[in-house]
Amino acid sequence: MSLDRDLAGNPFRVDLFRCFDAAKELASYRGAHAREPWSALAKVDQLAFKVLFISVCHQMNWDVLQGALAQWMLPGTSKRLGEFAHTTPKQISQLLEAYPRQERVRPIERARMLRETAIKLSDLLSNGGALDQILRTPILEGECGLYETMAGVAAYTGDPFDKKARVLAHDLHREGILEFSDPQNLKPAVEYHLIRLYLRSGRVVPTKQSVSEELIGASRPARARLVMLLRGAVDTAMQHTAQYAGIDIATLNYIEWQIGRSICVEELGLDTAAAHCRAPAPETVPGDVRSLADTHCPFVSFCSSLNDPDYGWFREPHFQKAIY
Repeated sequence: MSLDRDLAGNPFRVDLFRCFDAAKELASYRGAHAREPWSALAKVDQLAFKVLFISVCHQMNWDVLQGALAQWMLPGTSKRLGEFAHTTPKQISQLLEAYPRQERVRPIERARMLRETAIKLSDLLSNGGALDQILRTPILEGECGLYETMAGVAAYTGDPFDKKARVLAHDLHREGILEFSDPQNLKPAVEYHLIRLYLRSGRVVPTKQSVSEELIGASRPARARLVMLLRGAVDTAMQHTAQYAGIDIATLNYIEWQIGRSICVEELGLDTAAAHCRAPAPETVPGDVRSLADTHCPFVSFCSSLNDPDYGWFREPHFQKAIY
């Protein structure tokens, strides 16, 4: 009953001082458009590929899934939508047969999502379609913007924070596929790596004991409301961090996602954290992120979980949905 009562309000606080501490470490980042093997292809094919890939990108390794789909779908993605509209579970299983965590492949679900997205994408990219217009006049917000357009694609719906649409916008922006006229409308794409990082760094702080207990110790399925409130707090903290650092949201999302997925990992425990976080950054972390600090993690000087024994070693809540 205590957790139910505490979740009736908002048991998370955004620490603006910690957001500023993080921003100071990130402000020196100077990124250019990311170069990918498909960067020289036609914009329409890059856009079609990204829409299809991100439609099925959840609870799997980003690089593995993107690489596998790129080999299959590129080049000429926009002209092969009829083929992808008939994707079978067997094709997905064969494409990802080497993936070490086969329980996450979920071929029936991903095949269905790809079929539905490819059918819808054909209409959106047709002459005069919404994405055809966005290719010519890239804009994020508004009736003809990317966010509103993607709200009509089933695989991109069901999330109050529109994570997949925001991730799509980030990739299109960072890779220079589209030059949006309103980049100030880029929004955080909050997922579990970022939640873990923001909890541990102290930028988002649980204010109720019952909620802290849910986020410490053994992971277990989380209540939907807890996840929603926590994601909302992280969203707010990310916006403050980006503002203080003077970088756009897409860039911030990229940097901190890399830190969360490769450095501040779920398996890391308090007994190993000090040595791990202060070690030299490994080669698995992209060079542009490694350049931010001499240590493994750029936040070692202020991280609450690392430096405050009374704070707690938090883990992200587990929430088994395609939006998370």
